Amino acid sequence: MRARSLLFTVYGDSIRPHGGEIGLGSLSRLMAPLGFSARAVRAAMSRMARQGWLQTRRLGRRAYYSLTPRGAWRVEEGVRRVYRLAPEPWDGRWRLLTYAISEGRRPVRDRLRRELAWLGLGPLSRSTWLTPRDLGGRLFELAASHGLNDGVAIFEGAHLGPERDRALANRCWDLDAVASRYRAFTAATRRRAVVLRRGLRRGTVSDAACFAEKITLVHEYRKFLFVDPGLPPSLLPADWPGWEAARAFRDVYQMLERPAARFFAEAFEPPPGRGARAYRPLNTGGRFSRKALTPSAASALANTRNSASRS
Repeated sequence: MRARSLLFTVYGDSIRPHGGEIGLGSLSRLMAPLGFSARAVRAAMSRMARQGWLQTRRLGRRAYYSLTPRGAWRVEEGVRRVYRLAPEPWDGRWRLLTYAISEGRRPVRDRLRRELAWLGLGPLSRSTWLTPRDLGGRLFELAASHGLNDGVAIFEGAHLGPERDRALANRCWDLDAVASRYRAFTAATRRRAVVLRRGLRRGTVSDAACFAEKITLVHEYRKFLFVDPGLPPSLLPADWPGWEAARAFRDVYQMLERPAARFFAEAFEPPPGRGARAYRPLNTGGRFSRKALTPSAASALANTRNSASRS
């Protein structure tokens, strides 16, 4: 794992709920259980600041880092999708973005494509991308952030055929490949859960190790943001393995949350003038959204819970 990529995960999962700003010393302590030296963390933070993801506030000789508006936009979108158990219901309408960007602006065009894929859009053609999700506002923000208001057009409408909507989804996204990755993630997460649960019962897993395990879990699950568009259940197979993966992720996350939070509290020093926010455990209202569980999704989650209880 690269430090830069992992830092996005740490910001979204741990730093953001505690004010969003952190000093280099605290961040180095948090990253140490993940195998990164203070020097590697410093280099990654400097690179992220140069790339426009982070901003720096200096107090004397100390530097404190927080997300720029661009970085916050990326992290907020990721957080909203990672901690959601199932997609929202679909209104039956598609949103499309088309662009006409000259070859001379190829780097901008390539960045736009990466951002569109990360938001969950699929390519209907090279210059036309679509999504069933209501992302109109985010797409306008994305176009403006790249200076492309004069090079893109955004539409919303119904698909009239001749294909069915589900066939259209299969043409724009490789759902078989995504499903295979979900099954592999679920199997690996369940195996790891058995080891961790045993270690926690015996007291052989430290709080620092739990923090590292939790961040690694989120980081691996966050990778699905780049391949899974978050389609509504009506466009997915009835046995879609993404719901089972979401349950496995949530169960292990909650198992690790309290000891990981204890380590964070020890490692994190609130920036001057900004006290640390109180820790709120997930099972008191928490982070995961239960909204929009369709009958098929609810059934898949229930089956997963029953399987876990029998194992």
